[in-house]
This record gives sequence, structure tokens and C-alpha cells, in this order.
Amino acid sequence: MATGVTEFIDNATADNSIPELWSKELVIARPDRLVFEKLVDAHYKEAMAFGDTIHVGSRGHLTVRTKSANTAITYETETPTNTDILINVYEYAAIAVENITDIQSMLDLISNYAPEMAYALDKAVDDVLAGLVDDFGTNIVGSLSVSLAYQDMLDGRQYLDDYDVPDEDRFIVVSPKQENGMLSLDHFIHRDYTESTGAGKGQRGDKAWIGTWMGMPIYKSVNVEGSNAAGHDNAMFHRSALAIVKQASHKTNTQYDIDYDARKVSSYQLYGTKEMRDDHGVWLRGF
Repeated sequence: MATGVTEFIDNATADNSIPELWSKELVIARPDRLVFEKLVDAHYKEAMAFGDTIHVGSRGHLTVRTKSANTAITYETETPTNTDILINVYEYAAIAVENITDIQSMLDLISNYAPEMAYALDKAVDDVLAGLVDDFGTNIVGSLSVSLAYQDMLDGRQYLDDYDVPDEDRFIVVSPKQENGMLSLDHFIHRDYTESTGAGKGQRGDKAWIGTWMGMPIYKSVNVEGSNAAGHDNAMFHRSALAIVKQASHKTNTQYDIDYDARKVSSYQLYGTKEMRDDHGVWLRGF
């Protein structure tokens, strides 16, 4: 029990003696799992040392005819169709740090932001490729904002088979919500089904790979176009359905600007994308 009036030294009166400290650790924004670029056809890059357009020709099937006696044969002429890939996306990410800030900061800001610049460029590419999925107009299954049914998956697989799409290099990309829907299907979780369809766990070291179905690796990414409320543009496709040509990737320039007394860094990329084979992809409308 206090016997008199006492003035204590507390945090308010001693505020000037109590420092505020800044940690060298940062709360870094979590990167999306970017999967599309590694799943599409990138081999056209070899022909793009210069120029802004690559023309890709085609070759169709020939017709077999019955040879009649004493008649000349018919020589077939095919008019090929061309698919053009335009190299017309020029993007960059850049930062500048004033010299006084560079000197007084306890962090190397340029080094800290370098990985983010690379990620920002990669995410921009992934966004473009994810946006091509709803262009698959030949093969469409499911309904937006409704989880894909097992029959939808079977129909999508059949559509690829109908167009003689090779079994190898087929992939499935789904949103996290659609993965959640798949996990309610016995065919994706029960051993009796997964062993017969070749389903398995994700590949070690690749967190985006969540398993396989009918020999097709399944990847999960929040970058699948759409939203949980409106549904997502999930996809089942062969590598050759989509193409990317990167003429320049993560090219970095640095400069010291004497007028602004600042260090400047920019990183850029130059590329083009194209849907090459519409019937080699399936738009999986779902969760």
C-alpha cells in the first residue's frame, strides 16, 4: 500500500531512452507457383536470333487413290496453312536507389529486389500463357464455378485421343480450389483407383506437381485464370498446343545516374506466345 505520492519513471517519460530496432529479415511476399512456361513448346526460339515474326508452316495428310488400268495417276497438291508467332511483348521491371539511401540503409536494397524483378517478369509470362486456356474452343468440358466431375476428365482425355494427340507430354493444370474438388473423388485418392490409373504423389522438389492421372502430371497454381467465386480456366493439354518464343529473357542493365545520384537497375524480356493446335487442348471449366 502506497504511503505517499510517488513519480515513477515509466515508458512514457523514458521514451527517448528506448530505441526502436529494425530487423534485417523481411516479410517477403509469397511467390505464385508458375507452371505454364515449362509445359508449353519453346523450341521455336532457335530460329529467332533476329526478326519479329516466325512463320510456322504445316503438312497435312495425303489421299490414297485407286489406280485404274491405262490411266494416269493424280498428283496431289496441298496448300499449307501458316501459323505466325509475333514477338511483340516487351516488358521490364526496374528500380532506382538514391545514393544517400544506399549508404545509410542497413540492407543492400538492389540485391534484395533482384529476385523480385526476375519473378515479376516470369509471372507476367505465366499470366499470358494462363490466359490462352479459354481460347481452346474445340474441346470444352465442365461449367465455371462447378467442380469438375470425373466424367468431365474422361471426356477431356477422350477428346485428345480423338485428335490423335500423343500420350506423352500431356499435362493438367488446376487451381487450388479445383484440386480441393478432385480430392473428394475416389478416383484421385483411393489406392484401388490410383494404382489402375497411374496416379501418384507429386514429384519431389516440385511443389506445384500434385500427382498424375492417366499418366498426365497434374500441376496446381493460383495463377490459373479466374477466381474462387467465378470459377477457373483449368486445362488439359499437350505441350504442342501452346508455344512461347523468348527472344530476350531477364536481360539486365545497370547504371549510375549522376544527375539523380542514384543507382538504377532494369531487367527486361522480349517474347511472343501463340496457340498452335487448338484441338490439342481442353478447357476444363470448373472450380
